[in-house]
Amino acid sequence: MSIARKLIPSGQEQFPFKIQVTTTLANTIFTIPLVDYGGLTPQLTINWGDSTSSPLIISSTSIDRIHTYTSPGTYTITISGFMPGFKVNNNLSIRNLITSLVQWGTVGLRTIDFYGCVNLTSIPSSASLSSVGGYTGLSEVVSFASLMRGTRITSIPADLFDYSTNATTFTNTFESVITLTTVPSGLFDEVPLATTFASCFLACSSLTTVPLDLFDLNTNVVNFSSTFRNCRVLTNVLQFTNNTQVTIFNNIYNMTSTSNALTGTAPELWNRTPTPSGTDAFNNCVNLSNFASIPLNWK
Repeated sequence: MSIARKLIPSGQEQFPFKIQVTTTLANTIFTIPLVDYGGLTPQLTINWGDSTSSPLIISSTSIDRIHTYTSPGTYTITISGFMPGFKVNNNLSIRNLITSLVQWGTVGLRTIDFYGCVNLTSIPSSASLSSVGGYTGLSEVVSFASLMRGTRITSIPADLFDYSTNATTFTNTFESVITLTTVPSGLFDEVPLATTFASCFLACSSLTTVPLDLFDLNTNVVNFSSTFRNCRVLTNVLQFTNNTQVTIFNNIYNMTSTSNALTGTAPELWNRTPTPSGTDAFNNCVNLSNFASIPLNWK
């Protein structure tokens, strides 16, 4: 789907951001992980899902972002208004409590991550709201760094980034998602401003295949460091033909041992002018047909 087809006029219906948390103990405290972004601060209200709501929150450190659930149960938290940043960031006190992402919403997010949410196993697609009309998805997000890092999602909606034309950063986006086996075709087609995919799929130990054209439309990328590092059962290698601005390929397919499944022909990235950095890019990838001819510092 082209970018032009997704340009939706502003000022249309707003959709709240919704997650579910599950508590097993009485008096469990949950804190919404609000963060500012680029000088932007929140202006939102929270429905906690237990017949209580917060007053208007205008600070990422507001005490009203903290709530106590008196009884065990599963609660749907609804956030309405403006929320520039939501970052779990592997927070020990909340990461295991988040069990579902119900709705992305349109709340002005610029940065978002569920890093460390091991009980999060699935995420909604953009299509879940686009049929309603007026849905612009994650159109204002700039950074998807660590978006699903360390979660246990089993698949990625193909349209996840279909509205995210402002996104530049995909560092660690799916790192250590050990339940992920494939990547959908066209996943990054609508993010032309992306500049880094460093460690994007690092240590996805069950990932077997990725589309050969996965990054073909991402012509502004400069950093592919460790993108597929330690994806030990991955079978195919990309060629990065259209990614001519890249300066860093360090560790892109670096494997911990020669017992990995990667086959095919390594792209001769070392022959580009100017020559990008490629330290250990194909380390231990001995099943590549041209492994013997890869420069020593690239393997």
